[in-house]
Amino acid sequence: MKVVHKHTLNLIFVFLVAIAAAQTHSENNKAAITKTLNSAYFKSQRTIEVLLPKTYSEDKSYPVIYALDGYELFPITSSYSTFLMDYDVIPDCIIVGIYHTNRNYETMPNYGNDVRVPVTKFLEGPTALKNHLLLEIVPMINKLYATSGFNTLIGHSNTATFVNEMISKKEANFNGFIAITPDLLKKQTDYLHSYLNDSQLRDTYYFVSSGLKDNPDRLETGKMLDTVFKTTKNQKFKATHRIYNAGHLDLVPKSLNDALQFIFSDFKNYDDFDKRLLEDQFSLSAYLDHKSKLSKDIYGIKYTLKEEDFYYLLSIVLEKKDKNLLEQAFMVGEQNQFFSKEEIHSSKAQYYEEIELYEEALSSWKMQITEGYNENTFYYERPFTLLTTKLKRPEEAITFLEKSVIEYPEGALIFNYLIAQTVVEHNLSKERGINAITYCLNNYRENSKFSKATTLEIAATLSERN
Repeated sequence: MKVVHKHTLNLIFVFLVAIAAAQTHSENNKAAITKTLNSAYFKSQRTIEVLLPKTYSEDKSYPVIYALDGYELFPITSSYSTFLMDYDVIPDCIIVGIYHTNRNYETMPNYGNDVRVPVTKFLEGPTALKNHLLLEIVPMINKLYATSGFNTLIGHSNTATFVNEMISKKEANFNGFIAITPDLLKKQTDYLHSYLNDSQLRDTYYFVSSGLKDNPDRLETGKMLDTVFKTTKNQKFKATHRIYNAGHLDLVPKSLNDALQFIFSDFKNYDDFDKRLLEDQFSLSAYLDHKSKLSKDIYGIKYTLKEEDFYYLLSIVLEKKDKNLLEQAFMVGEQNQFFSKEEIHSSKAQYYEEIELYEEALSSWKMQITEGYNENTFYYERPFTLLTTKLKRPEEAITFLEKSVIEYPEGALIFNYLIAQTVVEHNLSKERGINAITYCLNNYRENSKFSKATTLEIAATLSERN
């Protein structure tokens, strides 16, 4: 049988961590809101802190991350989460720090020292903490703020053990669980395994981390939980155990970032996209609609396709070299205004070129000239190059540039040079070549496309032809 003193956190280190965290707390969480509430379960006033997303709005809904061990975990959870939110790795969340007045009493693991309490039940202090959390704090947060219904609970050491035991409490309205180095009896992990196999859960995420330099019993707990994760039949339960080269304290910063990302691993999850593209009758809009439904069903939030994600999906589509898929992507891009209004046709043209759809690319380049921004020779040179190099239609290319001189007179020097050069390279009409190169000689000015010397060379070549 385990004894408490062997597995509880060294109080000196806990105290030092708490002091260090408290010193940085005001700097890292100046925007945090302090709330107090009278707890019927502890019969005392309790404190929590709340950090709202930078762009918090009552018109939106937000998942909530509850961090036990507030002095230790609230600052680092707030900091890590803020960066992940800023970079759109996780959705905007509300962070709540829960502060303990008597940590040992409130979080004491049940190792069977009290024979009157089964090891699958909480002791008196953790029972009070459970009720305080579920019946006082969570309802208070739901009342004050726009919450989505997706709640995550984080704990370290004793509170990690508490987090693990909360999973099997049917009244616990949490979907995400992060346990950093919990310490459990085998009977407790076996109970969790039975509970998972016999229960119908909502989508539930559980992240457990262990340290190679930590207490061996805690590492063994992680390994036992890993076995539970790999053998459970519950499809709604997603869990992972990760081992770090860390001790009891530094395991927190080393694993928390991974933990938060795992909890929100189905947020903007496009890992299946490459495989789904192989399906017959694949619909990109239907795929994105499904992602939207998942975000709502799991996290309770509205799904918004971001520009960065669109271009990631587009890059995968381009690899397939499929016209239908590409044009589906174009439609999504236009609907979300990811293409510049003035450059939409040139963007499409370049993507068509990338998958070797040259006729479609040519049409798009011409549409760019007639409907979009065209005040640069670039927009005329690209379709000209397509006609000469890819489509092998130099006569048409020359005719195109002759018309372009009229449409964009500022490009006349470049266009005439290209006409003359093409005439020489493809042995076409000498008259058209002479007219074009004569214009270049009479109107020559320094430019980045050709020199006076090359102009004279082309003129000489044309004059020597019969």
